[in-house]
Amino acid sequence: MALGYVVIALFMLAMSFYLIFRLNHLNKATDVIMKTDIPSIENAEKLVDSLLEQVRNEKKYLITNDSAFLDLFDMKKREFLDRLKSIEEHTPNKEKKPLISPIRDLHNKYLTLVSKKIVLMGGDEMVPPDNRYEEEMKKTLDQLTESLNKLNLTLQTGLIRKVGLFQKIGYKSTKVSLVIILCAVLFGVIFAYFFTRSVCSPIKRLKEATDHIAEGDLDHRIEVTSGDEIGTLGTAFNQMCDKLKEMDQMKSEFVSNISHNLKTPLTAIREANELLLEKIAGPVSESQMKLLGIIKEETHQLTMMINDLLDISRVEAGLMRYNFQHFDIHDVIRKSMDEIRFLAENKDIRIRCEEGNSLPKILLDRDKIAQVMDNLLSNAIKFTQRGGDITIQANVVNSQDVTQFSGDQNRLNNVYSFVKVSISDTGVGIPAECLTKIFDKFQQVNNHGKGGIKGTGLGLSIAKHIVLDHGGNIWVESNVRKGSTFHFTLPCRYDYALNG
Repeated sequence: MALGYVVIALFMLAMSFYLIFRLNHLNKATDVIMKTDIPSIENAEKLVDSLLEQVRNEKKYLITNDSAFLDLFDMKKREFLDRLKSIEEHTPNKEKKPLISPIRDLHNKYLTLVSKKIVLMGGDEMVPPDNRYEEEMKKTLDQLTESLNKLNLTLQTGLIRKVGLFQKIGYKSTKVSLVIILCAVLFGVIFAYFFTRSVCSPIKRLKEATDHIAEGDLDHRIEVTSGDEIGTLGTAFNQMCDKLKEMDQMKSEFVSNISHNLKTPLTAIREANELLLEKIAGPVSESQMKLLGIIKEETHQLTMMINDLLDISRVEAGLMRYNFQHFDIHDVIRKSMDEIRFLAENKDIRIRCEEGNSLPKILLDRDKIAQVMDNLLSNAIKFTQRGGDITIQANVVNSQDVTQFSGDQNRLNNVYSFVKVSISDTGVGIPAECLTKIFDKFQQVNNHGKGGIKGTGLGLSIAKHIVLDHGGNIWVESNVRKGSTFHFTLPCRYDYALNG
């Protein structure tokens, strides 16, 4: 940036120095014109007048023999010679000086002829008119006048030439200034473009990297290619990501360790509670049975939460193990419906499965897909009001029909068709701003006291990982106060070519 500003400043300085040089040159030339050329032209014009005055006074003197006219003649003569000398002194041009010498010679010749005639007039005898003298006088005056006019024309031509040169210099200076300004503007535009690009592109990459981090991709890093302020910012961003990943890993390890350590005493509590309920340790009163029942229910809920924490830890560590076999998805759906039905009956919710055409067996981990179904059905019951409906559908769809949801994320090449499972409810629905967040860890939609099963906010995140690991995808469609529909797909026909 500093280099760009220096170059622009150099353009401006170059133009300024050039204009100052040209203006100084023009000022000097203008001074020469004002102090030399114009006074010389004025003197040249007055030389003709002075010569005419000399001729008039000379004739008047010869006619009247009045010495006053002779004095005037002498004064005009001195004035003529002074102006001629001034022109000669202020005319350094060698082409003009040769014009002045003939004028001086002709004027001296004229003075000689006048003096001769005045001397002849001073004699006692009458001198008859001499035609040769008159012709010589007339010829001398004509030549002198012509020389004076030529000198005046030469001086005026020189002045006009200088004025024309001034115009050319002005036009040239304007063109040069415009060229410098255009170059500066062009450089400024190019510099601004590349400077903006050099700033905006890293900032755009930084924003994209921030979006990746916000989506949970803590492995994303920025490639730092410069050592300037933007590069320093990128380095700091990468350091922040490293720290976030380290903290996230520490958190995951902490949760995993705590969950694992809690599982053993919790199992002992559950077993002891079962023994007490079976009255092996002795008789139990009715009120004690109620309390033991509460302990059993809460212990089961706590066990489920710990299992979720352990599952998400395994998923993030890449340690989730799958037992893929060919199963009929309807068997998995029916099993999950049977296990969850008592929760639906407690809220008077009707749950049904629309079985259409028979579906082919697909490769899946039965227990893991059952876990997905259990989670989705539990959420449907949780957010559906008493007397509502839950509908399950399963059918085969072409890959083109689900490209908008899963085409970019499925992990199998050349998937020709999917089995799509949809769980619809008539519950409270999900706000639009939560649709993209509910599959993240620890994200829950507030059910506003509608009752249902409490959870950790990990169920949908685990379900998403399981479905993605099967090569499918999961998404939700919802309208507030009208219900939600969760969809997930599992590959039906594919070429087994894994992407990794």
